[in-house]
Formats: sequence, C-alpha cells, structure tokens
Amino acid sequence: MKNKRLIRYMIALKLLKYAIIALLIPVMSSCGGDSQGKDNTNTTTTNQDSSKTKADSGQTANNNTEESKNLLNTIETREDRQYNDMARFLAGMPAEEGSTLAKYHETNGWKQYAQTADNTWRSILKQKVPTMAKWRDENLKAQNDANGTLFYPFSGPDFLHASTFFPEAKRVVMVGLEPIGNYPDMDKIAKRSLNGYFNGLRHSLFTILKLSFFRTIAMAQDFTGKVTADIDGTLPVIMLFMARTGHRVLYYEKVAVNEEGELVPADQAKGDRVYYGTKLTYRREDKPNEKKTLFYFAANLQNSPYSSRSGLVRKGLEDRKDFRKFLKSLEITTTYIKSASYLMYRDSFSIVRNIILNQSKSFLQDDSGMPIKFVDRNKWNLTFFGSYYAPIPLFRARVQRDLRQVYKEGTNVKPLPFGIGYQYRKGTSNLMLAEKK
Repeated sequence: MKNKRLIRYMIALKLLKYAIIALLIPVMSSCGGDSQGKDNTNTTTTNQDSSKTKADSGQTANNNTEESKNLLNTIETREDRQYNDMARFLAGMPAEEGSTLAKYHETNGWKQYAQTADNTWRSILKQKVPTMAKWRDENLKAQNDANGTLFYPFSGPDFLHASTFFPEAKRVVMVGLEPIGNYPDMDKIAKRSLNGYFNGLRHSLFTILKLSFFRTIAMAQDFTGKVTADIDGTLPVIMLFMARTGHRVLYYEKVAVNEEGELVPADQAKGDRVYYGTKLTYRREDKPNEKKTLFYFAANLQNSPYSSRSGLVRKGLEDRKDFRKFLKSLEITTTYIKSASYLMYRDSFSIVRNIILNQSKSFLQDDSGMPIKFVDRNKWNLTFFGSYYAPIPLFRARVQRDLRQVYKEGTNVKPLPFGIGYQYRKGTSNLMLAEKK
C-alpha cells in the first residue's frame, strides 16, 4: 500500500514539473530567454540601419523621428500671432486688431507704461539708431550682404544693437549668463500686479537704453525674479526689442542642446545637465518673406566652472563638450562683442576666444572684447573707429598700450559718430572691425 502511494506521489511531482516548464517557456521567450538570438537580431538590425544610412541618408532621416533634426539649420514653418501680440504688449505698442491681449491694453497700468516707453524710445529710434544705421551702411556692407550667422557672446538680451548693426543676419546666436526665462502668462501676472511687472521691465532696460549696455550685476537681479517675480529671464526683453525695432515675432519655442551638440526641441532633452535655450522666429516688417531665427542660451563661456551672482552654476567649456560642440558647429559669418567685461583677456576664456578667431569670417568689437595681441595681422585686416586711450576706471588694469599706439599713429583709424559700450559718450568710444584675409 505504501509503495502504491509513493509511486502515485512521484508521478504527481513529475506531472507538476512538466506543467511548470510548459508555463515558463513562453514567459522566458518574451523576456529574452534566448539572449544570444535577440542580441544577434538587434546587431543585424543596427548594421542594416547603419548601411542604409550610408547608402540613403535622406530616406533614413525621413523615417526617423524629429530627434535627428538639428533645429539650428531648419526654417520654422509654424506661426502663431499670440507671440507678436505679446511682443507688442511688452513693448508698450498698440494692440493690433484681434490681439489676444487686447483687454490688457485697456488697463490704466499699461497705458501709463506705454506712454513712458514711447517717450524713451522716441529719441532712440529717431536719433541714435539712424546714426548707427548710416555708419553701418558705410562700414558693414560686406558683413550684411553675407547674411549668414551672427554670433553674439556675452550679449545678455541685447537684440537692439545686434539688429541695428546686422539687420540682414539670417540667424543670431546670443549667449549670456542670464536665464532664458519662461513665456509670460499675462492672466496670472494680471492677478498679481501688472504695474509691478511693468516696473520690472523698465528697471531692466534702464542701462541698455540710457548707456547702451547691460550691467552684469543688475542683470543678476533683473532677470532672476528678484526685482519682479514674474520676470525670470531674458525672453520678454528680447521680444520687446524685436517689436520696437520693427520686427514681427512669428513663433517661440524652447530648445535644448543634446550630447552631440545639436539643437532639439526641449521635450526631447535627456538628463539633468541640459543646456536649454530660447528660439524665436521673426521677420522684419518691411521684408515679410524673409524669416530669421534667434537663439539665446544661458551658458558659462569660461573654460572652467563658474557660479554667477544670479545663482547660475555651470561647468565650463572644458567639461561641457555638448555646448562646445554646438559652438564649434556654428558657421559664423560675423561675431559681435560689446561690453564684455574684458573676459577674453584672460587665459580662462581661451576656448571661446579661439572659436571666434578660428570660425568667424569677421568680427566687430569694442576694446572689452579680445586684445589685439591675439589677432594675427597676417590673417586679419583691421579697421579702427573712434578713439582709445584707456578703459573706464573699473577696468583700468585692462589697458592695451599697443592699441593706444595704433590710435595715436592714426593708421586706418576712422571716425565713430556715436557712443557705445562702457565708453558710451560720443567721442570716447571705439570699435574695431576685423576681416579675415
């Protein structure tokens, strides 16, 4: 009897074993139980894709997602009037018919702000800008005829001077330490304080409109929400400048630099060390068929890590290969440098300095840019404008005795009919145009 029970028990165990094995087989297959087979399949697919890419890169690009599309070199086709409505509102300019922000144009706070803005901009647009434009037409014709890319490092949100000197640039790449900022939500801002927001805008624009440059210390407060909580970056000021300088904002998008140094939509960015940027598509009011693109990035252009007053902590270009690759991918027509705190006098800014010298076809700068000792006269033709003796007292240690000698001798030195940069008074300013031979 005991033997019969033992036999039945052993048979039951074997049946249970076979049942378990039968259940596990499909599970193991779906989880990659045959790992060698699955790896071989992936390898084969990858090789096939790689071959196809070499043979027909166009077809592969069409089959891929937008992740492979570098936004730096694309022309934006989307348009949305809300962005131009916002730019005009921020600039204190009248609402166009059907404006999405028309109700806020009717507030007393906006009307007072608009009146003040009109008074401020009247002299700039009727006196300063025309004088600069006339000088530009006489001296920067080749740079504007070339269209191409304008690189403006250490710019802050200064679209005003970029567009005045280089209105024909098809692409503008600006880099500063100041955050990019979020797109303004006027419904939320109005619930808190429109007047407070307008006061913050006026405060942020004071030195650039009165003296022709942004103060780094002031920007660390103005564009980080410390003066006005809702102004948390440079975006509203760039849009404001676009509207006041006769441009129409067509589209806004937040972008990012991927590991390969390519620009992608922000939602495709991976990791927690991503450089995000502003992308604005715009056009001149008098040239409706010529779309242009502006990119602004908050980035550290120093070789080594840096912590700004605004709380921005970034590794330098030595460590951030992604942003370095992005900069090196730029086909720079012209670089513009103004009020740059004499940073590229230092060895710690050699990477960005070399990028400018190696990749630019020309550059326009005041004496706060690169010392002329770094500019090889065998490779560059130099034209000097204005006058130079020494920097302002704050930067007295950055005096260039060789530049002083150039101006003293007067060889290839031409007049400069306006003030600009730290030496903002007419008759005290200087510019140097370098054109690669």
